[in-house]
Amino acid sequence: MQPDASSVGGLDSRLIGLALTALEHTPPDRLSIREIARAAGVSHQAPYVHLGGKRGFLAAVAGVGLEAAAQRARAAVDAAGPGAVERLHALVDAYHGFATDEPNLHDLAFGPLVAKSDHPDLQRAAIHYWRVMQEAVSACQPPGIDPGELLRRCAAAWGLIHGLSRLSAVGQIPAIVPGDLHRLMHDGIDTMRRGWTP
Repeated sequence: MQPDASSVGGLDSRLIGLALTALEHTPPDRLSIREIARAAGVSHQAPYVHLGGKRGFLAAVAGVGLEAAAQRARAAVDAAGPGAVERLHALVDAYHGFATDEPNLHDLAFGPLVAKSDHPDLQRAAIHYWRVMQEAVSACQPPGIDPGELLRRCAAAWGLIHGLSRLSAVGQIPAIVPGDLHRLMHDGIDTMRRGWTP
């Protein structure tokens, strides 16, 4: 069901939905806001007026897309059952799926075109995804871990899966490295996880 375009919120939803659809086949730096407005049947200024300039509009789009990805990640982790290791690997799979199935949206959410401070929805979505990551990593830690060390390990785990995803996306993993991206990510997180155990 299409959002109600008679309200500001409804128009915002329509514009964001059209932008998300365009991102399925268009890199974020080539997204035409004018074409999105035309498809919505509104003035080319409408996305800027309703969503706070180009950066604000793109950040709102990224926020909606990233929130959906965070919800999928949380659902995947929950579906993996109670085992901490299985839940961590489910998170890796969910992130891998986001990066490979929606590369343009992933690039918009984590690239240089927008900042988390450009729209509150993007800030909230980023926090949500981080909490999913933090919960999965935290469950694999020994008792009594220092909170600062836990945060460092969360950042390192995210850096591993994000970094491998980005390197693969731009063809920068050397061909001599055996295994596909999926295996590299899981092997990497297992190596890291073993280092967390005394």
